[in-house]
Amino acid sequence: MMHPRRGFTLLEVIVAITVTGLALTTAGMALTAARNTAARIEAHEARTEAESRVRALLTDMLRHAPRAEQVDEPLLVVDRSGTTPVLRFLSTGVREPYGTGGVWRVEVALRDSAVVVRATPTGREIDASPLTATLSPVTRFDVRVLEHATRLATAIWRADWPIAQDRPRAIELTWQRPDGQRPDGMGSSDAMPMPLRVLLAPLERPRS
Repeated sequence: MMHPRRGFTLLEVIVAITVTGLALTTAGMALTAARNTAARIEAHEARTEAESRVRALLTDMLRHAPRAEQVDEPLLVVDRSGTTPVLRFLSTGVREPYGTGGVWRVEVALRDSAVVVRATPTGREIDASPLTATLSPVTRFDVRVLEHATRLATAIWRADWPIAQDRPRAIELTWQRPDGQRPDGMGSSDAMPMPLRVLLAPLERPRS
């Protein structure tokens, strides 16, 4: 006579436990990978947004300069006395409406692996506190300026700007981020973003 089975054999139980364990392990690995990818994408989006804000802020600041006769200090200086260049310039483009407010001193430099933009009122700006914006992490920062073309010579890019009461034709800022993974996890990303190149508006001359 045939007797009906009333349970599982030990081998069947072991196989079921093993398969369940493998499925749980695979699901956990997939969940971890998805979380890591989401975190990388979120960090990339945050860096991109911060970089866009800094680019827009610097563009507004650089395009609005006071008239030379309004101030008694250089309009723009590229200081290369340290290990990395420091850009200093005067601006009326820190607060809206741009070009009509007080004069601010702006400094752009690489500090502790971050590009730091700091604007300080010169005293002509009433009820204003310093403004600071940072972009990190950054491993390298550089500045160069485009001199004015003449009838005898074409404009060239240079590392300094020696004319205190005038500004160059254009300015270029570049910064380099550390090497890292692309947000999709498919290898190394391009660590060198596009440089910020700003065509500077001509200075307003006093009306005669």
